[in-house]
Amino acid sequence: MTYTIQRTDIDLLRSAGMSEDDITHSVHVAEKALEIARRIGGNGIDQELVGRGALFHDLGKTKTHEMEHGKIGAELGCKIGLPREICDIMEKHIRGGLTEQEARELELPVKDYTLRRLEERIVIYADRLVDIIHDGVVPIKNETESEERFEEILRTFPKYGKNQITLDRYLGYHHEIQRLMKQSRESLQRKRTITPGELQERPADYTIIDVRRKADYDGKTILRAEWHNPDDVDQWAKELPTDKEIVLYCARGGSVSNNVLDKLLAANIRARYIEGGIEGWKQSGGNVG
Repeated sequence: MTYTIQRTDIDLLRSAGMSEDDITHSVHVAEKALEIARRIGGNGIDQELVGRGALFHDLGKTKTHEMEHGKIGAELGCKIGLPREICDIMEKHIRGGLTEQEARELELPVKDYTLRRLEERIVIYADRLVDIIHDGVVPIKNETESEERFEEILRTFPKYGKNQITLDRYLGYHHEIQRLMKQSRESLQRKRTITPGELQERPADYTIIDVRRKADYDGKTILRAEWHNPDDVDQWAKELPTDKEIVLYCARGGSVSNNVLDKLLAANIRARYIEGGIEGWKQSGGNVG
């Protein structure tokens, strides 16, 4: 299920007394967490839990920025009727999932705070990345660098790695999530094409984009596809809908489709192209108009 951050939830944070700086941080974490969830892909991730859990993870900062803000946030969340799973994320996000011994040392309720759900670990990983990206402590050129240098940064800056136990936990989440994203990318690379027959079976499942070169475009398209200039893919890719997989086609399913597809996949957009392009579609009996 595709999920987007809800304005009503942001208003709820504001009405609870959260500062604008903390709201901005929470929105950044929710955006990053949802981005990571989409990059992992698959139908097993609860995107709403990821998005709302990330957005509300610091609810307790409406009362304090001290260590107990996780516990306080969970209590506040339950009082205002948030689901138990979201309240769990608030309580467990401190240091990325404390052991009972760590909770005792930090004078928090003694229990096991282990992050047992992937959604919880995504939120904690996103929270750490957002701190690195926006704190200004570590000079980085782009968001990708925060992931590429994650281990180095956490080992170098105690602000992010805290102590050895916490560091090991964060690095574990980093390695797990990067592995899942790599597997997703590799899976997408293996599934670069769709046959005309596959598309004809379930056309409503896809957003279809015509990327024939301007000189080849004659105004006639497949299934009312929208034409986009392949030379401008960096601009229009940002506007593509995210609720369906993108299916591209060019004239014959060659270099144009492959080049556009490479850019979409690099931007973590689910996409394939039609084998044989529009000519292959017509040879298989498909209509254009």
